[in-house]
This record gives sequence, structure tokens and C-alpha cells, in this order.
Amino acid sequence: MMLELEARHWSQVRVDDERYLCLRLGDRFSVILDRCKHKGGPLSKGTWDEAAQGIRCPWHDLLNTPRDLARRQVPSVRVGSVLRFLVPDPPAAPEAPARGAPSSS
Repeated sequence: MMLELEARHWSQVRVDDERYLCLRLGDRFSVILDRCKHKGGPLSKGTWDEAAQGIRCPWHDLLNTPRDLARRQVPSVRVGSVLRFLVPDPPAAPEAPARGAPSSS
């Protein structure tokens, strides 16, 4: 599934149980998985540490460094004012049995 995210620092999008966050890392925008390296806390709820150029996790105050954030990067392409990136399709809902079909029990 193709997603678009506004190319601005701290813009976010959620798809099912996965969250994505746009950050300005150096001179370009990047999309990362919105999960702390420690326990998976939502980085978007943390604080940006300007001096370290990283994010402090809201759960344990752990600093996610630029190197940590690069490991969570999702390949993306900037098109105008948005970043486009691919994410896995959400799992399909199980099909309901057809009416009148015998049950498996």
C-alpha cells in the first residue's frame, strides 16, 4: 500500500497498528517507524533533542540517536511537499461462510 506523509518535521500517519513519523534528519526529510528501540514506545510522543539530533522516548527518556533513527528509516521518495512510501498491506479480514454452507463444527 502506498502512503503519503506531509514533508515536515514531526508529521505522522498511522496504518492499523503501525505508526510512521516524518523527521528532518540533517538536510533531508525521512520517514521512520514510530517506535523506540527499547520497548517500542511511540517516539512521536517523545521530545526532540536538538543538541543530539535525536528523540527522547516518552516512556523511559532513552535517547534514540540519529544512528538509531536511521535503522528505523522506511524508504521514501519526496514528491513536491509529500513523502511517498510503501507499507505492507493490512491483513485481510477473514471471509464469512456463505449462507447455507455447512459449518465446520
